Amino acid sequence: MNAFRTLALSLVLLTATTVHAGERQLLETYVSPAPSLMPILVKQTAELGLNAEQQGKLADWRKVAQPQREKMEKDIIADRLAINQAMLDGKGNTEVQAMVKAVQRKEIKLVVAKLACRDNAKKVLTKEQWEKLIAMYSAQP
Repeated sequence: MNAFRTLALSLVLLTATTVHAGERQLLETYVSPAPSLMPILVKQTAELGLNAEQQGKLADWRKVAQPQREKMEKDIIADRLAINQAMLDGKGNTEVQAMVKAVQRKEIKLVVAKLACRDNAKKVLTKEQWEKLIAMYSAQP
């Protein structure tokens, strides 16, 4: 019976460690609930039938918007990991809650930036191209 108890405890600890590692992985990969449409636009230019003018407008947009978005995403990831570590380090509730509020403000700014990106793409594309883009996004696994 003692061996069984040791085995059961070992499995519980192994599962807890795996879950924790999974949580940290999610903190590093999930950034925003807003869709990322630009990667599809870039990869599926021919399938969407984008003309040179449309490609130029989207490229100009990406030159400005992409570096800003990437910085926001990196900051959000770093902040989430800092919250995770602060909780593990036993930081006080007030301090952790302030950290959470700060990251939430950054998340809102990222969604607003992605909304602007969506609106720009919708303005550049024809109605048919837009519908095809949304179908491609929705078909992703």
